[in-house]
Amino acid sequence: MSIPGHIQPGASSQVDSRLLATVDRLVEANDLQDLLAIVGHAVAELEGVRVVGLGVYEQRRQVLVVYGPSARAEPGSISANGEEFPLVETEAASFLTNPSTFLSAPLKPDQGMRIQRRICTAGLRRYVSVPLIHRGQLLGVLYVGCHEGSRPDLATVEYLERLARLLTPALWNHLTQTRLALGDRRRATLIELSNAINTSLQMEPILESARQALAQIEGHRVSIIALFREDGRSFEAYWHPSASALDQASATEPEVLPTKATPLPWVLERRRTFESEDVQGSSSFDIDGRLAELGVRRYVVAPMFVRGKIIGGLFFGTSDPHPALTTDVWLYENIALQLALAIDNARQFEKLRQLSDRLQQQNVYLREEIETVHNVEGMIGRSTGMAQVLTAVSRVAKTDAAVLITGPTGVGKELVARAIHAQSNRAKHPLVKVNCAAIPDNLVESELFGHEKGAFTSAVGRRIGRFELARDGTLFLDEIGELPLAIQVKLLRVLQDGGFERVGGTETLISNARIIAATNRDLAESIESGSFRSDLFYRLNVFPIVVPSLSERRDDIPLLVESFIQQFNRRMGKQIESIDDQSMQYLCTRQWPGNIRELRHAIERAMILCDGACLTVEATKPAPSRASESVAALSQSAAPALQSVDLPSVVPTLEDAQREHIRRALQQTGGVVDGPSGAAALLGLKPSTLRSRMKRLGIHRRPLA
Repeated sequence: MSIPGHIQPGASSQVDSRLLATVDRLVEANDLQDLLAIVGHAVAELEGVRVVGLGVYEQRRQVLVVYGPSARAEPGSISANGEEFPLVETEAASFLTNPSTFLSAPLKPDQGMRIQRRICTAGLRRYVSVPLIHRGQLLGVLYVGCHEGSRPDLATVEYLERLARLLTPALWNHLTQTRLALGDRRRATLIELSNAINTSLQMEPILESARQALAQIEGHRVSIIALFREDGRSFEAYWHPSASALDQASATEPEVLPTKATPLPWVLERRRTFESEDVQGSSSFDIDGRLAELGVRRYVVAPMFVRGKIIGGLFFGTSDPHPALTTDVWLYENIALQLALAIDNARQFEKLRQLSDRLQQQNVYLREEIETVHNVEGMIGRSTGMAQVLTAVSRVAKTDAAVLITGPTGVGKELVARAIHAQSNRAKHPLVKVNCAAIPDNLVESELFGHEKGAFTSAVGRRIGRFELARDGTLFLDEIGELPLAIQVKLLRVLQDGGFERVGGTETLISNARIIAATNRDLAESIESGSFRSDLFYRLNVFPIVVPSLSERRDDIPLLVESFIQQFNRRMGKQIESIDDQSMQYLCTRQWPGNIRELRHAIERAMILCDGACLTVEATKPAPSRASESVAALSQSAAPALQSVDLPSVVPTLEDAQREHIRRALQQTGGVVDGPSGAAALLGLKPSTLRSRMKRLGIHRRPLA
């Protein structure tokens, strides 16, 4: 039964020898161009035939891709690279229900279906289309364009139908081989990617291997490897546009983007691959606009799973406006799984490396600590002042509160810090000490926070800072009053939120270290002079502990002496059992400006000289301080200058005395503050300390007349 516009096949036709020759040629065909050339040769002598084309039906996308023309065609008729037509804009849509030959009516410009208008612009007046049916399924269409508007005879139509039946299995073989070859390429891509990324535990080689593999996939326009940051609200995007796309972002340097601007929340919630619509027509997410600018029409986001957790997503954008094939989505998902595993392995390796570096630095630090002499016997004392200190230590130790230990030099502030750490919940973690006064100003930041390789001239490798070493332990900042102002600002930030960066680094590290600070300076005076920040003081002074001087706890001297004798007996191999009464009385009444440290050294010196079982300590004068030496020197060398100074008849205040003393030192040094011959060295002070006092007392550094 016939329908309008269609021709039923003729009942009889003589087999043309050309069809037999066509069969032989079709067996040797390798691709669509070969098929087109063979069919063109088969219709070469048909009267009125001008163009031969071949349409391939893509069922999932519902399009007909028309290839042509043959060798007989004139240029400009039908695209030789394949032109897509929606199926409904071709007569092939009727082949799904009525697979019979179609003969068009005379073509007119701007009339009919889209494919008819396209053929009309090529100068054709009619065309014949024969469906290519394989096992009941439409594979494509054989097109033959007619030179004139006259109808072809039935013999010609029958010949074309028989030619189509010969062409159908050849087209089936070609499409099958194409699918198999595509599958082989996909498997090869996965194998190549797996081999490349699994031979490295470094992030950069893994990402580079992924970029190379993704660039080889058909239709690649832009790909993005998106890795979630810790907060989950943002991610690091590694962009890789194709060579023809605008390179908006470096592939090796990630761009931080908000998660909500992408389909990633959708992927996280549903735990499956997201497939976009055509982003050239509409935009559902902020990132769609950027992808559209790079020529992307559609994209997918495949989740990157590791042990059931999604660590990111793989974006793959193409210039194809049609939905991705199921096999393509399968490929993207498998690449995402491979990438996720490799990236997770690299991250774990990096954590192990950092932990190894940290342990190595801790070992170095602990070896340094072992080589340093400490009173490991614990705090000793039964005086009222020491009882208060011990009570304060027991109260604050179990908390994480910051502690500020104050007291004169040599009273054992570090020992108090060690006692707090030993009684705290952090005792199994390290106590890391930093002497802020012993580090040059230009190295304090590196010492506290660490540095990256190349951060400065001598940074030949990465260094782990003290904050990182003491991450879950205790950080003891001794001589905190000597910390430069610039570092005080950064220290304040760490105390506020725990975050810091290594010198030369960009990664924010977090330290949970408990802070214990100590100083022999009057920080209130330092705040007034501008050398110490008040906000940092309030952060540190959460729980203050004042360690009394030795003159305030003379009752503890016999206990301390006994402890020192026992320590030095073990160290020196001696067997001193007692100390004579006169020596003990001398030790208990003598002034100790160096406090316990000076007492300890006095006992050590006496034991070196002692050969018996009873220790004798000779009475000696305390060693003069640099300040007292400077006063003596000034009294002699500056005598002429002093004669011109009018001394008041009444006792001056302490500030007046300090002011006059500093002025004399400046006069002696010609106004020079720094250096071995400067006023600071003459007075036994640090230059920064002298300057702050000069500022507070209103003293100028110019020489006095």
